[in-house]
Amino acid sequence: MGGRPRRASVGAMSAAVTAVTFDFWNTLAQVPDGKGVMTEARLRAVAGACERCGVEIEAERLAAVLEEVSRSYERSWEAGTHFHPRQGVEQLVATLGVEGAAEETIGEAFLGAGRTVELALAPDIRASLAALTERGVRIGIVCDVGFSGGELLREILAREGVLDHFSGWAFSDEVGHYKPAPEAFAAALGALGAEPAEALHVGDLRRTDIAGAAAHGMRTVRYRALHDDPGAAGEPEADFVIDSHLELPPLLDRLRESGFRAEPPEA
Repeated sequence: MGGRPRRASVGAMSAAVTAVTFDFWNTLAQVPDGKGVMTEARLRAVAGACERCGVEIEAERLAAVLEEVSRSYERSWEAGTHFHPRQGVEQLVATLGVEGAAEETIGEAFLGAGRTVELALAPDIRASLAALTERGVRIGIVCDVGFSGGELLREILAREGVLDHFSGWAFSDEVGHYKPAPEAFAAALGALGAEPAEALHVGDLRRTDIAGAAAHGMRTVRYRALHDDPGAAGEPEADFVIDSHLELPPLLDRLRESGFRAEPPEA
């Protein structure tokens, strides 16, 4: 859609865009072969840990236990109630009936399984981040994590050579809130030293990324190349919709030149 505006107006007194925050999953990166790859990696990691600890459990039973842990997270995420990855560990080891050293070994295997999965950065994100950095833009992340926490995701970004572009972030396991809660966006902007009116958020989900950032007073971009969210009734569209991260730097230039500002949220 080439960065076509969806909800915009022009005002000479509007704040310049000095900060951009990104969602992580399906915006900065993705699991190329889908969610099932991560599920299988977690199953293998936990099964291996159980074997090392002498915990006997059938593969089908373990898969069912992990699926129930995943459902607990998904229910909480949909309700906006924070579910820390460690709560997943607690549910897992309680169901398995393990404790002590076995509990720690199995828990670490569960939480670290994401390290064994090869993630792919979004197309052209490296070039876009470099261009934004050259423009003096402060760049951050606002991410709802599943069971791969902020520490692990930063490791992945460092491994890919792009972590240095980011100077602030809000991973849900570290701030205790999921998007669209204002606290998630406020934490990232606080780390970046930016006000909502001078910040733009890029993400793929209307309910969490777009609605949350807009309600917090930020300008919004929906990136749909990896996941084109159709949205449910009442979920807002972004100020701009893009199909390539290469559209971001010139979009930012146009915003700075035009004095674009987002309309305040409707009451």
